[in-house]
Amino acid sequence: MMRKPGLLALLVASLAAGVALVGLCGAWSMDLGSLRRIGQGAFPMATSILLLALALASLFTRAGPAGERPAVRTVVMVGGSMVAFALLLPVAGLVAAVIVATPICAAASSESRPLETLALGLFLAAGFAGLFVYGLGLTIPLWPE
Repeated sequence: MMRKPGLLALLVASLAAGVALVGLCGAWSMDLGSLRRIGQGAFPMATSILLLALALASLFTRAGPAGERPAVRTVVMVGGSMVAFALLLPVAGLVAAVIVATPICAAASSESRPLETLALGLFLAAGFAGLFVYGLGLTIPLWPE
């Protein structure tokens, strides 16, 4: 049984669709390349199209009972972890930003445990540093400068 999406679902889907459209506009003039030699615009174009498709699909599929809403704590903690990461990354570096953002996000669940959260934060920091800084060669600071 399909039901009408609520106001929050409409806002989230609209935000995601808006971000996708901005990504599409930005990637429109970039070279897509070919299957043998992918250009610089292929990844932004593909992710923007995927995000737009997911935003539209989220309006038509609903799971769970009609009155179920996300807990305020969950929304605040997950959003707060993203804000903390974005604010800490330029000043404290990738490692510190991930290690600080992980327990904030984990606080969204009452089932998270401190030792496991710390281990996850260290694992994610090492994995992100290895992937983005060393593997892909992105110029993201690992430590405070």
